[in-house]
Amino acid sequence: MKKIILLLLMIMLIGFAAVQYNDPDAWLWIMVYLIYALVVFSAMVRPLNTIWYLVLLVVPLVFAIFQWPEKWEGIGESMMNENTERARESLGLVICALSSWLSIKLKSQ
Repeated sequence: MKKIILLLLMIMLIGFAAVQYNDPDAWLWIMVYLIYALVVFSAMVRPLNTIWYLVLLVVPLVFAIFQWPEKWEGIGESMMNENTERARESLGLVICALSSWLSIKLKSQ
């Protein structure tokens, strides 16, 4: 069951990377999501030392805090709104952090 959850999480992160092609900084977000897909993959096949997962949990949370919009306007509005874009990017970073946390919790023994 653990590997199925991790596999679904990895597929989700790859899907997130795939839909970044029209973003102004697509290369950055594609790389971020693919790195976290690899982190999840590593938890399935050859787990990293827990300290790496913790670093990969804390770093995106710190960036998410700095990226958080000054005024929350949701995530469903037009991409032309800077606050909406920042909210989406912050939540993407939180999802990356959560994927690292799940990797710690579910990594193979």
